[in-house]
Amino acid sequence: MSDSGLPKLEVGDIIQALDGVCNSQVDAAGSTKPLLECVVSGVLRGAVVMLGGEGSEVRNTDEYVALMKKLIANDIVLLAIGYPVTVAQDAGLLNPEAKSLCGAGLERVCDLAQIPPVLPLGGLENIGNVVTIAQALSGDSGLSIPQLPVVGCDAAGVSKQAVDLGNTFVGLGVDTFIGIMPYEGSLEDVVAASGLVNGAEAKHTVSSDLDELGDAIIADIESKRNAIAI
Repeated sequence: MSDSGLPKLEVGDIIQALDGVCNSQVDAAGSTKPLLECVVSGVLRGAVVMLGGEGSEVRNTDEYVALMKKLIANDIVLLAIGYPVTVAQDAGLLNPEAKSLCGAGLERVCDLAQIPPVLPLGGLENIGNVVTIAQALSGDSGLSIPQLPVVGCDAAGVSKQAVDLGNTFVGLGVDTFIGIMPYEGSLEDVVAASGLVNGAEAKHTVSSDLDELGDAIIADIESKRNAIAI
């Protein structure tokens, strides 16, 4: 358990679990290479880091859960940190049995590795673990972080914390998707007022419709896959 009391897997726990999908003849245990092999082969399409502040319950939870289910149904594994851990836990998505909601590829990975489709990383004080995982994936793949089919998402709504986290992820080169509440005026004005800033190698995508946000996430991951020919 993390200091926040949320369920938490350490980076080492995740890597150890992924050894369960490792072909010992070709894959190196104790690394992210089994995960990378699943992504390269298309068994997994990519990963989404879902994050949010503990006090950000500003959106209907059913919408949030529907977004998570949409992503795992499309063979996208979720790494949850902060408020999304609570959402996933309450919806039963931290249970191995949730594999039945996944696409065939992610379901197989969950079955072999004995993991749920949403992996909890605890509270936001553990945000550095996301960077550690991204750096490990980059090092093991030989790809830069912006090239990886990995994106960030804060679906709960624009708050100061969401803006800070979104700008941090974009600064790392990770495209980030922000769910915003219904608004008046132009979207451009809302984004400008929020303080969200695109980076040199990554951008923000915002939408008040989480189903549309899910479509944009899936399209972004597929675009990254096409760019590196996998």
